[in-house]
Amino acid sequence: MKQIVSVLKWVVILAIVAGLATLIFVTVKIGQPLTTDGAVKKFTVEPGMTTKQIARNLESEKLISKYLYFDLYVYFKKSGTKIQAGSYNLSSTMPIRKIEQILAAGKAIPTDVKFTVIEGWSAKDIAKNLEAAGIAQSKDFSSAVAKAGQAYNADFSFLSMKPRTAGLEGFLFPDTYYFSSTAKPGDVIRKMLANFEKKAPAGLDYNTLILASIVEREVGRNVFSGAKLSKADAEKLQEERRLVAGVFINRMARGMALESDATVGYVTGSNSRMATLDELKIDSPYNTYKYRGLPPTPISNPSLDSIMAAQHPAKTDYLFFLSAPDGTAHFAKTLAEHAANRAMYLK
Repeated sequence: MKQIVSVLKWVVILAIVAGLATLIFVTVKIGQPLTTDGAVKKFTVEPGMTTKQIARNLESEKLISKYLYFDLYVYFKKSGTKIQAGSYNLSSTMPIRKIEQILAAGKAIPTDVKFTVIEGWSAKDIAKNLEAAGIAQSKDFSSAVAKAGQAYNADFSFLSMKPRTAGLEGFLFPDTYYFSSTAKPGDVIRKMLANFEKKAPAGLDYNTLILASIVEREVGRNVFSGAKLSKADAEKLQEERRLVAGVFINRMARGMALESDATVGYVTGSNSRMATLDELKIDSPYNTYKYRGLPPTPISNPSLDSIMAAQHPAKTDYLFFLSAPDGTAHFAKTLAEHAANRAMYLK
């Protein structure tokens, strides 16, 4: 009997020693990286993966020496449920302890896509480029913008300035955004509207926004998107915007048609500086050669500079202007002066 007890004692002692040795061994292993030099690589945890699957993948990707060490460490830390799906930047120079910390903290590689709305883009332009960037389908975004009606009014009170049937053209503020690759059209729209709400000046009304959208398309078309202008050039361009806004206001005050080629281009989809004779015959409320006054909605999504120019137009006697091939605008008070400018700058 004593011999049995003695044997059992030794078995227990050996088991404890073996357990402690294993614990020490594993503890050492989780604190040691697989290599001392190794490139960072992307490691992906798919939704629904078990800890063992993750551990095996870490081993197969040569990020850890044995999957069992990671599996045991996560088990004792009870962090398995904290590991989040996503892609992570990992390296074989990281010990298991560090890898577990990164995965459990959800420090995944950002999946947001950078997207820039260029000043003067229409909703159609934005839709096309959103699809090209892999953010949203063009038709889905266009449908959401066109059919918005009062859908966003509860969150964005400034939308009450537009007619109930009007879409969101003009309110999709030009800027650089970051969108999730899984973003829905509504998510994209809300972010742009929130930016408009933050940056649009107080007292803005719908007609001023429409005018700003025309000014945006008429002025500075020779300026490369994203170009850095000198202070002097930026001031000159802003004064040109104010002068153009003033011309349109003067023409409306006298009952004259705006005769803006940019509004015709909104219908035809043309980006040409001048509408053709056939295009000028198009029967559309956006054809400001044919119909007097402003078009029914904005024709683009204007910059803050164009909005400010429309709010504070230059007070002059100019009734005409033209944009030369180099993009600069030339102004005239009379039809004769305008004809002279055409002869000089549009040869």
